[in-house]
Amino acid sequence: MTDKKRKKKNLLITLVITILCAALLFYAVQYLHHSSSTSAASSAESTAASTTPAASTASAAESSSPAETAESTPAEDTAAASSSDGCSTAILDAQFTDTSSLLLIANKKYKLPEGYVPEDLVDAGIPCTNGSATMRAEAAEQLQKMYADALKDGVSLAISSAYRSEQYQASLYNGYVASYGQAEADSISSRPGYSDHQTGLAADFVEGGSSDFTDAFENTSSGQWLMTHAYLYGFIMRYPNGKQAVTGYDYEPWHYRYIGVENAQALYSTSPDETFEEYYQIDGGDYCQS
Repeated sequence: MTDKKRKKKNLLITLVITILCAALLFYAVQYLHHSSSTSAASSAESTAASTTPAASTASAAESSSPAETAESTPAEDTAAASSSDGCSTAILDAQFTDTSSLLLIANKKYKLPEGYVPEDLVDAGIPCTNGSATMRAEAAEQLQKMYADALKDGVSLAISSAYRSEQYQASLYNGYVASYGQAEADSISSRPGYSDHQTGLAADFVEGGSSDFTDAFENTSSGQWLMTHAYLYGFIMRYPNGKQAVTGYDYEPWHYRYIGVENAQALYSTSPDETFEEYYQIDGGDYCQS
């Protein structure tokens, strides 16, 4: 073989080898690029898969947060709550349990402290058909103002009782039970320890006639005057008509309770028939059955 042919052959071999190397390099680059893209895609999918639940959880937390807040935040007016046996499940604010408070509650759901006696009892200071009666000092002061202003309108107010001790209430209640049975007694009188009278802030008004302690008292001059003026002096009708299921007692147009002038006026402005339980959203009704 001549040198010329040999050189030509070597050149051809070199060219073929160069082309093959270039092809191999191209395919190698393509393979590496494809692998890198696949790995990145896989990593992205993995990351997305791992972060999606967290995002969903955050989203769920954001959407559930208002509901949780609504459930855990007490309502502005605390709704009364009772269990299936009629027992109260509500925790009362101190203003309803503090024995020095004018809003001290006494009803069939809430009993006064054992043997409770108000510390500031004074003479009620107006005519009493049972001789005399006592009340807490502020209530007595306003009662006397109310009596004086009623006289100016030609109405002479009188009471039959105000503060009653737990012992006296026990004898009174037991007498009703003996005469009428417990169910009837519970509708017209309080068990000892549950009486509004024991707070020293309640009074029963009378006129000394057949209307006393009956629904007809609302039509007497005293009954009419009290219904339209008592709240101005801090007194509310404790057991209004049609509210037996709320208060636990029959209608008593003669029974008034002192809660303070501002409180009484605020309650009355809501509705003249608003009960203590409704206005302050406190459990009422019948006794706990446990």
